[in-house]
Amino acid sequence: MENKRIWAMVGVVYMVIIMLLMTYWIATTSLLTGLTGLMLFPVSAGMAVQCFNNRWKVLHQDAPGNGIVYLLLGIGCTLAAGYTLIWGILQVIDQFS
Repeated sequence: MENKRIWAMVGVVYMVIIMLLMTYWIATTSLLTGLTGLMLFPVSAGMAVQCFNNRWKVLHQDAPGNGIVYLLLGIGCTLAAGYTLIWGILQVIDQFS
């Protein structure tokens, strides 16, 4: 997969999040605050996907780079994505409780 497509999908996810937040604001006339985790999740997941994609390219297409470094970066970004997703869900639950 091309890196441009990965980041295009991250952009689509951000637009969906922004539209949902705007719809909530219009429907309730109140803003949700403290959504840092949900806003950081797409970029963390996009970085993880790009690292694993680059590793695949290094292993199968003789692209420049080190596959081990891409693997470690991908694992780190996956852990960061999981943390920000859980953090974001807890923040949303806190908003509605």
